[in-house]
Order: sequence, then structure tokens, then C-alpha cells
Amino acid sequence: MVMVQFSNAQEIKWSTNRADGHAPIGVMGDHAHHKGEWMMSYRLMDMQMEGILNGSKTIDNSELFTSYSMAPQDMSMQMHMIGLMYASSDKLTLVVMGNFLSNDMSSSMGIGMNTTTIESEGLGDFKFGALYQLFNKDRRSMHLNVGFSAPVGSLTETKAGGSRLGYAMQLGSGTWDANLGFTYLKQYDQFSYGLQSIYLTRLGENMEGYVLGDKWNTSFWGAYAFFKQGSVSLRIENTYLQSIKGSDAMIGMSDMGGMNEMTPVFNPVNSGKIEWDVLLGVNYALFKGAFKGLRLAVEVGFPVYQDVNGIQMKSKTLLTTGIQYAFGGK
Repeated sequence: MVMVQFSNAQEIKWSTNRADGHAPIGVMGDHAHHKGEWMMSYRLMDMQMEGILNGSKTIDNSELFTSYSMAPQDMSMQMHMIGLMYASSDKLTLVVMGNFLSNDMSSSMGIGMNTTTIESEGLGDFKFGALYQLFNKDRRSMHLNVGFSAPVGSLTETKAGGSRLGYAMQLGSGTWDANLGFTYLKQYDQFSYGLQSIYLTRLGENMEGYVLGDKWNTSFWGAYAFFKQGSVSLRIENTYLQSIKGSDAMIGMSDMGGMNEMTPVFNPVNSGKIEWDVLLGVNYALFKGAFKGLRLAVEVGFPVYQDVNGIQMKSKTLLTTGIQYAFGGK
């Protein structure tokens, strides 16, 4: 068997000069840059939801209709993300990211009845932060992930009749949020792996009277480079999301006035979860020619375990596609 060598004996640092030099596209803030280097990126994240969970148990509409008169059937959540990174030094990489959200949800009013669909779309919260390199030696690298988000996304999305949509259909948190974590990377001749763990917390209460739950995301992945330009990856991700605290007095208000908790999506008790996902990814990168620095990637996955608080929709598939372009620097 012929082994492909990506580096000479003198190169001992972890390197981005190979397809698996970047993490799977679903992982953000995965690598720092060399001084003076820029990177622009675009990602499309798509999550599909279908079916209902009560805790970790799947229930059907007939069970839901014993407590509610409307049952969510499926939901599509898409996020378009534009990112920019710049390394002011070999130690410090600055990051900014804006996003645009598009959500739609269909619900049934009863067994055998037609479904209705609601939609929301617009700008999400604006994110900015930094990656601080702790070390890069012996093909190992580790950095801190520090970030904040500004409350740009709308919290007052309504349907055509004027009543406010549920929490999952709103576009932002309404609070300044902070996250702190780390990313560790290790490379071999054709194989690499990484670990990232980031905790996000909400700073205060939003103007509508509630606070989205804190979130803790941890990912572990391994990648194999068949050749310098192409690699495949397998990633396991855990998400721990706390419940919403407080409530928006306008969510669940009927068009005619008065409260109308006909669907579980209006109740903040039905929020927060623990979820484990398995994802497969492909990276393809160019290292010379007119398109040097260009990287194309896709990652697709599905949940293998979900345990939600209360009654919530079930995650079905997760898809992230993206393009990254790095230039400048050494």
C-alpha cells in the first residue's frame, strides 16, 4: 500500500495545507490562521423536523390531541451564514458572522383534517469573537473559542392574522449572548481528529420577558484524507439545551384576544433537550492555481438519541454545505 505523505520531516505543526486541515463544515471556529491571512465563508444549514416526542418517547397525533387541539407535523429550519476571519497575529484570529433565517412549520387541527403552514424569515443575531492559539506543535493544535452575539433577530414574528408565532419561529434570542470553549486538533500522515466543546450563556432577559436556555455543544470527529485535496469525516455531536425561562405574554394570544394554548409550541415548558447526532462529511480543497485557497464541503447527519423537556418536535435530518476561501498571510 502506497502512503501519501503531506509534510516533510521538518514540519511538525498542525497544518491547514490538506483537505482535512479544516474540520467538517458543521463545526465553526475550528482553526486559527497565520498572521495576515483572511478567510471568507458561506454556509447553508438545513434542519428538518417531523413527528412528536414526549421526553424520549415518540407519540402520535391522537395522544397529543388529548391535551392540545393543534399538532405540529413538520418543520424546516434553514440558516444562511456569511463569515469573515482575519488573523491579526499567529496567536489571534478575529471572527464575525451574519446570518439569515427561514423557518416554516405545518400543523394539523385534528385527525384527518387539513394542515396549515406558517412561515418566518429575516436576519438572525450577529456574531463576533476571537480564536486564541494556545499551542501548535508536534502536529497538535489547541485554541480558545471566545464569542458574543448581538440581538439583531426579531422576537415579534406574527402570522397573517396578527397573532405572534411560537418561540421556535422567532429569529433571535433578544439578549446579548456569550460563549466560551476550546478546540483541540491532532494530525497524522493521512488521519486527523478533533474535539470542540463550547458553552453559550444568555446575558440578561429580553424585552419580551423571557430568556432562551443556555446551550452546551460538544463535537468529536475523525477524518481520513484519501489524497491531499480530498477527505471524508465522521463526527459525533452532543447538544445540551436548557429550557426557556419566563414567557412572552403575546405568544399564545389568539387573534380575538385572550390566551389560546392550543399547541405545545406556545408553552415555554416544552423547550430544552439532550440530543446526540452522527454526521458524515466530505471536504475538497484546492492548493494551487487560480482557485488556490478554495474549499468545498458538505456534511449530513441524523439524531441517534433525543430526550426533550415536555412535548416537542423530533429532529429528523441535519445538512450543512459550504464554501470557504482563504487568502493572504504567509
